Amino acid sequence: MDENIMESLAGFDAVWRRVTAPGPADREDDAGGPEGLTAFIRDETCAAVWAAALARQFTGDKRAVLLRQAADARRHLRRLRAELFIATGSQAGAVPDCRDISGKLACLRRLYLCARDRAGAYGRAAERTDGELGEMYAAFAGEERRHAAEARALLLDCFR
Repeated sequence: MDENIMESLAGFDAVWRRVTAPGPADREDDAGGPEGLTAFIRDETCAAVWAAALARQFTGDKRAVLLRQAADARRHLRRLRAELFIATGSQAGAVPDCRDISGKLACLRRLYLCARDRAGAYGRAAERTDGELGEMYAAFAGEERRHAAEARALLLDCFR
């Protein structure tokens, strides 16, 4: 490659990071700041929507697990929004459209994968954040690990 092409590609990674939507791994630098809190708010919003939608498609114990997960996600949202308000003086912005998947199994799989990823992201955030916010992240990490295990068990049960 010539020098001009190499110069053009030099900043590609930085541009690509700005273009892609933030996921749990993208919160490394700002776990306790507004961007990290906003990213967690987006994730928890979708978790609440997906779990509530799935609960309508199941019965019995499976429904109860999903309703509890939706309630936990809404509780996480309230706390995250409060922390964002304390940090910035503003409330959470636009809520994402979480209807990007369809089908019970696909939705349940997405719920599992996102809970697993959120558990890791909350754990890393807890390690980098002091005080009450760090304690909140640690507690949320444990709950998300439980949510992931429950969603995985529900998914496996669908194939019995």
